[in-house]
Amino acid sequence: MVSVRRVSTEKYVAAGFITAVIFLLGLFLGFVIEGKRVNLLQDIEDEQRVEFASSQLQYAYVQSLQARESCAGIYKVFYENLRRLDQTRYRLEKYVQDSRLNDATFELLKRDYTLEQLRYWMLSGQAREVCDEDVVRVLYFYSTDEECPRCGDQAFVLNYVKGLLQERALIFAIDARLAEPMVDVLERQHNITSYPSLVIERDVLSGFVSKEAILGEVCGKYERPPEGCAEK
Repeated sequence: MVSVRRVSTEKYVAAGFITAVIFLLGLFLGFVIEGKRVNLLQDIEDEQRVEFASSQLQYAYVQSLQARESCAGIYKVFYENLRRLDQTRYRLEKYVQDSRLNDATFELLKRDYTLEQLRYWMLSGQAREVCDEDVVRVLYFYSTDEECPRCGDQAFVLNYVKGLLQERALIFAIDARLAEPMVDVLERQHNITSYPSLVIERDVLSGFVSKEAILGEVCGKYERPPEGCAEK
């Protein structure tokens, strides 16, 4: 009986040791994968920041020379950068959804991404004046499903509107939960107190807004309405 107990105890100890090793290896692997995710996102954000600085310099050049004939080429670069920024949003949301570690790091990256959006929002306003580009800007403030049950529906409608109007509508989604002072400034300026809320240029629409109402509001601001406005 003594021999049997000894063998059984040794098996339990060995099993416990193997389990601990597997756990530690899994934890280590999780940290490695998480680190790679963060590094990838930081690389994307750094690239986006350089592209934004390039666009900003191009617009400053056009403004200084009043060289409006260069606007078409510059706007092409601007839209390409916006598409890359949207890809960054998708990757960021996917990594945050899959992640269980380094929440503070992802929060910082999301702040950085949001600030990039707002820089493009401001830059596009300046570009309209310089290049006389007929575009309409939309800020979309959203929150959690608990605080904003219809935010998912609003995002779906906005995606539909974007599909219709393409590059003539610039839509920037802002997470109201983000601890970013600039978001607070914009909410105070536009008196945003509930979600979803839309700021279409200077006009504020609170609560869920149908695609017909959004198209009516957006299309009414164009000098030359795009073909998608006929859908309303």
